[in-house]
Amino acid sequence: MVISDTDFVFQTDADIVRAEFEKDNYLEVYNEECADKSLCAIYFSSNDIYFPNSEDVFRKRILEKDFYEMFNTRVKTAYKHIFVRDIKKQWYIGGINSRVNSPELLFEFLKLKTEGYSVITIGSSAGGYAAVLYGSFLSAKRVFSFNGQFELMSLLKTSNRHIDPLLFRNADSPLAHYFDLRNFVNREIAIYYFSSLGSEWDYQQYIHIKDIPSVKPVLFNTSHHGVPFVKAALPVVINLESITLDKLVGKKYNSLLFSIRLIGLRKVFWGLYQQYLQMRRNRK
Repeated sequence: MVISDTDFVFQTDADIVRAEFEKDNYLEVYNEECADKSLCAIYFSSNDIYFPNSEDVFRKRILEKDFYEMFNTRVKTAYKHIFVRDIKKQWYIGGINSRVNSPELLFEFLKLKTEGYSVITIGSSAGGYAAVLYGSFLSAKRVFSFNGQFELMSLLKTSNRHIDPLLFRNADSPLAHYFDLRNFVNREIAIYYFSSLGSEWDYQQYIHIKDIPSVKPVLFNTSHHGVPFVKAALPVVINLESITLDKLVGKKYNSLLFSIRLIGLRKVFWGLYQQYLQMRRNRK
């Protein structure tokens, strides 16, 4: 496709992004100390893997740091860990690389990589969207979505083609079928959906799917998008047993108190300080 100067968007059309799209954009890591080698966890990076959308930031975050979200936050009982990213930041609509460049091909790729394993999928925001979609396709034993989207059609009204170019370019294509996860949500699996009720768009996402029984909402009185509690508590949450997770479902929580309950006051404040430092580093 030839892109005109007026339609050019850095995150999909820049030469540096196109060159990186020729590479794998996934990592496989094994925990050889894991006694049970039957579980695979897949971690989907969100659209926050780099920001702002500039060559300098892209070079530092993707080329130099080779950044994947949640790389150091893992399911302890998983033997195999797969980290994937969409460097075009378009909800994986264009896949992860030039060979795996569609939702169908990404599913086939992940199906092959997880053959013989039970699966857990994890992600926040756009990564949460992907965790639900591919977790549903793979019949995952558990899905964690932290303020992941369940529909993207509303972005065609609230966003624009310079922010979300692949959505607008494919609004009338078969790919638009993936703009609504109600078409795909697996009703037979457990989808733990951590939602921020104070965020208007996140609240609308919750309303969109709250009647689907397999989606198990854990609600927070916060406007914070992404992980709706202190991130230092994330390793604890993704390692909770199903019986404990189910006790959280359908209730509303204060983000700070929820975090303190899980990891204690000292770790919460240290975690908040680390989040602040990381945010400053990411934005530089």
